[in-house]
Amino acid sequence: MEMEQLINQVVLQYFQNKGVQEKFLDYLNRHDVVSREIFSYLGKDYSNIGDSLLFPPIPKKVFLRRIPFYFYKPDISADRVGCLSQYINSFYINNRNEESYRDKIEVFYEALEKLLYDYKIPVSEIFEYPIIQSGRIEQADLLLQWVHYLELAQKYDIEDLIPQHFFISYNSLLEKEKLPPVIFDLKEMYIGEYVGRTKNIFRMEGTFPCDEKGRPIMRWIGVDVRNATRIWAEVNEKHKGYLFVEANPKTLIRGRNCWGPNDDGSDAWYELYAGPQLMEFDFEALKDIRKREGLTQQQIADWIGASLRTYQKWESGDTNPDCYYLLRLMNVLDIRQVSELTKIVDVD
Repeated sequence: MEMEQLINQVVLQYFQNKGVQEKFLDYLNRHDVVSREIFSYLGKDYSNIGDSLLFPPIPKKVFLRRIPFYFYKPDISADRVGCLSQYINSFYINNRNEESYRDKIEVFYEALEKLLYDYKIPVSEIFEYPIIQSGRIEQADLLLQWVHYLELAQKYDIEDLIPQHFFISYNSLLEKEKLPPVIFDLKEMYIGEYVGRTKNIFRMEGTFPCDEKGRPIMRWIGVDVRNATRIWAEVNEKHKGYLFVEANPKTLIRGRNCWGPNDDGSDAWYELYAGPQLMEFDFEALKDIRKREGLTQQQIADWIGASLRTYQKWESGDTNPDCYYLLRLMNVLDIRQVSELTKIVDVD
């Protein structure tokens, strides 16, 4: 399409006011590169658009291709809330400490263009689908994943451009490509707490993708459960809800990155529950804690009313303290949790 035809098409589609049409044409006739000043030039009804976007100067032809995104207004009455500024804002927040964030925004705009011009998906659907799938606004990363899904779907002759359960469809294709799937980590239920317990039933909150029979797909969930009696999920249509584990004396539950990854950025797995038959007294931890507190073996033995030889056997792993002495050790060494003095045996 020739530039003049493209300009005329944009004018007729997006500007009903004749004065605004004239200003738009005047600006484009005088500029080969468009900056965000064009929005304020068009008048007060448009000035806020430029203010809400990270808008570096771009070639006129690029600007015209992106007009559908700049001037789209969500239909709030129809519960459609997604718009360009939300996505750009999330991209800025997530990348503001990176020098290349403007380059990443350009990648995002290119993804929008693919969705609209290559896959013929309406702008309203483009902005709303990631929100429907995640239940949250400002989902720039999910939109980029959507484009990747469409590229893979084309490779495997899959015609479903807008799958009902995006991450199940996307993860299935990622695994076909031998690429790592999207993993859903646990949601913090209370401050610093990721698991709740009622007797031997443990409950965790988050997004838990399930198969067609309603069974949680554990390899896509940031939870490692060993030797459970039973595992099930209760989720809504977005697969958000609760994961339940019925534990037994040999059950182990670990959560991925609950309190942050390792210092090198790799995944950290935190123990959320260990059955009593998996727990052993950690004599090495006892020794480390005593040294941390700056105490001698004799001092500890005297304070808890044990002989030096008895205490030395605990630190060497020859014997274990009974509950009477364990409580006294925790008091003297300022140990708040029994887990500080226990370790988990190997679990298959």
